[in-house]
Amino acid sequence: MDRGELDHDTLIAAFDRLDSLPDWIEDWDGSRRAQARLKNLTSQLIGRFARRAVRATREAYAQDALARFGADVVVPIETQAEIAVLKGIVAANVMSTNARKPIYERQRGILKELADALWDDPSHLDAGFATDFAAAADDTARKRVIVDQVASLTDPSANAWHERYA
Repeated sequence: MDRGELDHDTLIAAFDRLDSLPDWIEDWDGSRRAQARLKNLTSQLIGRFARRAVRATREAYAQDALARFGADVVVPIETQAEIAVLKGIVAANVMSTNARKPIYERQRGILKELADALWDDPSHLDAGFATDFAAAADDTARKRVIVDQVASLTDPSANAWHERYA
């Protein structure tokens, strides 16, 4: 199986595992209670995925310390399938609506403009990212630092940085 390709049975099994979780949401009314249930489900899923990846990575790399670039993160196929199912649900129910497309296009534009501005003037990078940028061996590694910096921002902070620097 090629990377990124999951067969139908694997995806159905992943959906069934997710659907059987005790925190899985069966209905939505937009209330604060429903939002709290969604937040709880999100936390449970993040923990579930992170624990599995840590366990699989530790099994694949026996050394005690796994410093940056000391190992590749190993994500079990079951976890990849569950994430793919969730992405599909979001794509079908949220991101594909025509009303949202202009919002996503504008967000992409803001992030690209911000990344370009940080590339042009990396002095605005947070301290840790600035250190990584200075230590980067080439432009590809420096661009990765810029991407990591932008990815670390919340939506409000990305908008604020964009107003300040782009």
